[in-house]
Amino acid sequence: LGDHQPAAEELLRLCGEQGIAFVPFYAIAGDSGPHGATTAHGEAVLAAARAHGTSPAQIRLAWTLARGPHVLAIPGTGNPAHLTENVAAGALRLTAEELDGLNEAHTKAG
Repeated sequence: LGDHQPAAEELLRLCGEQGIAFVPFYAIAGDSGPHGATTAHGEAVLAAARAHGTSPAQIRLAWTLARGPHVLAIPGTGNPAHLTENVAAGALRLTAEELDGLNEAHTKAG
């Protein structure tokens, strides 16, 4: 959601209220943005990945999708294995505790 965290969160909220689709850039890359996915993940991401037996990238994607039905993600990949992981991430159901931890980590990162 970018460097301007409070403004971005407000925009996300307003889009949800108005039924407007929101497509975040770099849903998987996180803070590394246009440089691509990184191996540096916060503890909340790593803990959720361990709990679900998935990759941190799948957790980031599942969290993005859990932000609301108006939030869409378009992860790009040229790697068939990553494509399979991306599709599988759509079926991940994060717990309320995991979502709270990921939301908190996201807020602190901004």
